[in-house]
Amino acid sequence: MHRVILTVFLLMNFAATYAKTIVITVGGNTTSDATSVFQPNSVVAREGDVVLFNFTQGNHTATQSTFAAPCVRAHDSDITFNGFDSSFRNAGDGEAITTLPVTISDSNTTIWFFDFNTCAKGGVGAINVNTSSTETLDGFQRNAQRLNGTSSSTSSSASSASRTRSATGTNPTSTSSSSDANHIALGTPGLFALLGCLISALSL
Repeated sequence: MHRVILTVFLLMNFAATYAKTIVITVGGNTTSDATSVFQPNSVVAREGDVVLFNFTQGNHTATQSTFAAPCVRAHDSDITFNGFDSSFRNAGDGEAITTLPVTISDSNTTIWFFDFNTCAKGGVGAINVNTSSTETLDGFQRNAQRLNGTSSSTSSSASSASRTRSATGTNPTSTSSSSDANHIALGTPGLFALLGCLISALSL
């Protein structure tokens, strides 16, 4: 039994080490450059990593969308799509929860997101942009500025290829200000499958 407990402990520590927390700062000087609301505005994350949106200045959102409709909630573009949405987080009022953790479950799928206040001026970002795809961050930003916060009349068909259901978001209602900053994803499904096999073997 002691061997099983030790194995579980070691695997959990390995999982915590494997997963990273990647911070995206939300705020900055958006008066002169709305495109700087997310710093950085593009990151690469592995499966199990946590992308942490840290709201430091102003009243902004981190809201998942689709490539074809950059400034529209993903769920509003497709009711079957459950993307993350921080809602407005006023970093200056001293009361708002100022972090939003998003755990990555599929590193091969691009996650597009925007800020409600600055999206029409290019306040957007992405996680895991596919460098071989025609859907680029620059194109996403241009779409946001061109559509000026509205959805395209052809978005339902144009976004079908870019829509993702990759379990990207942590519902903001389930987060807490005391634990968000320290949120770490513990590994991947394959790791837990390995854990089950080891426990079974050691119990024999």
